[in-house]
Amino acid sequence: MIQVTLTATIAATLVRVDGPPLLSSPVFSLATLDTSGKTNMNMLTYATPVGIRPHRLWAISLFRETRTHANWLASGTGVLQQLSSQHAPITWALGGTSSSEAGADKAAACAALGLPWFEDAEVIGGDERLLPGCVSYCRLTQQGALVDAGSHDVAICRLERVLASGEEDPGPALSTAELREAGLISVAGRAVEQS
Repeated sequence: MIQVTLTATIAATLVRVDGPPLLSSPVFSLATLDTSGKTNMNMLTYATPVGIRPHRLWAISLFRETRTHANWLASGTGVLQQLSSQHAPITWALGGTSSSEAGADKAAACAALGLPWFEDAEVIGGDERLLPGCVSYCRLTQQGALVDAGSHDVAICRLERVLASGEEDPGPALSTAELREAGLISVAGRAVEQS
C-alpha cells in the first residue's frame, strides 16, 4: 500500500516536456591548428572520459561545418582545455562566432577580454596556442574513424598528456548551468551575444 501511494505521488509531480532534460556539463575549448599552423578555438560541451585501460580514452563531439571540425579532420589532434569560471566572458567569442566569418578574430576578442592566448608547445606538445588559467589541458589524438551523430561527428580520442593549471587556483570549473544562469547560453546551449 505504501509503495502504491508513493508511486502515485511521484507520478503526480512529473511534467511532460518537449526535449531532453537540462543537464549541467563541464565547458571546454578545443584548440586545433589549420593547415597553415594557425590556432582556432571553439566552445565544446560534449566531452567525456569513456575508457581507462589499456589507454585513457575520451569522446568529443564536433559540430560539423565549423573550422574546428575541418581542422580536426585534417590533423586528428588538438588540446582540450577545461575552462574555469573566469572564462565565462569569452563564451560569445569562442562559441557564438566562426573563424570563417569575415573579420572574425577569436584570439583578439579573447585578448580584449583579458585572456590572451599563449604558446607553450614544449609542455603540452604541438603548436596550438592556449588559453591562460584553464583547470586542465589535455592533448587528445583520434583513435579510429569518426562516428556520425547527425549534426556532429564523435571522435574517440586517446588522452596523450594532461596538465593541470600552473596557476595556484584557476577557480571553479565552468559549467553549462553557470552559463545558462548568467544568460550567456540559451536553454538549447547556443551562445548568446551580450549587448
